[in-house]
Amino acid sequence: MSNTENSKKTVRDNDQMTADSLSISEIRKVVTEQLSGYGDVDGMSVMKLVRLLGSAITGRKEEYKLSFNREEEDRWYVDFPNWPWKKGNLEMVCGADKFLDLLSEGKDRVSIIAKATSEKLDEAEFLQLMQDGWHELSQTQSSLTGGATYTVRGNKTEQFIRKHPLTGESMPRTLWLCPVTLFVVGRYPKYFYVKAIEE
Repeated sequence: MSNTENSKKTVRDNDQMTADSLSISEIRKVVTEQLSGYGDVDGMSVMKLVRLLGSAITGRKEEYKLSFNREEEDRWYVDFPNWPWKKGNLEMVCGADKFLDLLSEGKDRVSIIAKATSEKLDEAEFLQLMQDGWHELSQTQSSLTGGATYTVRGNKTEQFIRKHPLTGESMPRTLWLCPVTLFVVGRYPKYFYVKAIEE
């Protein structure tokens, strides 16, 4: 199989991939295809997309400061001023909105520190961090164009429980982070350690 055929197969099989295992050109292709469905893609925004994605991948850090705003109809959006597509792409949904409700304590803006790691913290170390308001987001699944799903542990986890729709049993709520995460962090980290901070 040629290199081109291998690349095409890799892109087709992206549900088994993470952002760490693909080249920048493969990520650009897959994410561009995913986001082109939003209908506002033009040459300039694709160039911005490539620059943003390249910067996120090459500039990976372990710690990020992110801010989120609650706007009309109690919808949360990540504060990402250089995003070249529709604002709706930045909306936090599928449990991420509920997690921000929890962290914001009723305010319409919340800033967080997020530490992205591939290794889980030692349990004793995490329990100490939890006393200081940290939460652990542990990845349960991810695909390049499908985002990533995380379970949440922390000192407010009891407020982040939902009822199973069929059995009625209490279960931990998960949260989903969309592919915009790639433009911020350059990958879907196995673990995020998150704490709300004062601005």
